[in-house]
Amino acid sequence: MKNALIIGGGSGKGAIIVDTLLENGFSVVNVGSSEHSSATNIKIAWDKLDIPFVQRNLKFNQLFDFIFFNQNSSTLKQEDFIINDETLTNWKLIKDWSHSHWISCQFPFLLLHTNSNNLHSNTKVGWMLSGYIRHDKPDVEKYPDYSSFKFFNLMQMRSFSSNNKFKTFGIYPDFSQGDGDKTLKDIIQRVLVEDTQEYYF
Repeated sequence: MKNALIIGGGSGKGAIIVDTLLENGFSVVNVGSSEHSSATNIKIAWDKLDIPFVQRNLKFNQLFDFIFFNQNSSTLKQEDFIINDETLTNWKLIKDWSHSHWISCQFPFLLLHTNSNNLHSNTKVGWMLSGYIRHDKPDVEKYPDYSSFKFFNLMQMRSFSSNNKFKTFGIYPDFSQGDGDKTLKDIIQRVLVEDTQEYYF
């Protein structure tokens, strides 16, 4: 049986990914705040997630054939860039912004390094990206930290791909068009059977 590790697969779009993997004969470990009824779940509180927790609880024994990062975090909005002298408010924003960066960007980096022995040449590692990886997309500046995190995920995907034997991919389905759930399922099905290094949808 093949093994998959999904970050953020307990509900919503993540659950669709888990369901698709289960239908294709995978045993799935789901890490997140929501549990999936048919996966092995490691429940976490995102606001408490830190490096020691990853080292203690997210080091695995099995080889993974598929890993997907579906989590995201965002704390900044356009109004936060209106200049003010509210020191404590600004400190809190920076603290929350730093934690969002950790969850969205640094956590995947650490998790893959921590489980380097669990990856093989046919492992596929993916990220849920966004159209906001394009600087010219309308309204990209309305989500400043989210947009920058997703662009970093793209760079992370390419950097891991260039320096390792495992395969990487990124997806960004347009959920506003037609049946978004079916679109996502079809994309995951396609990723599972194709042998391309990078994917963009």
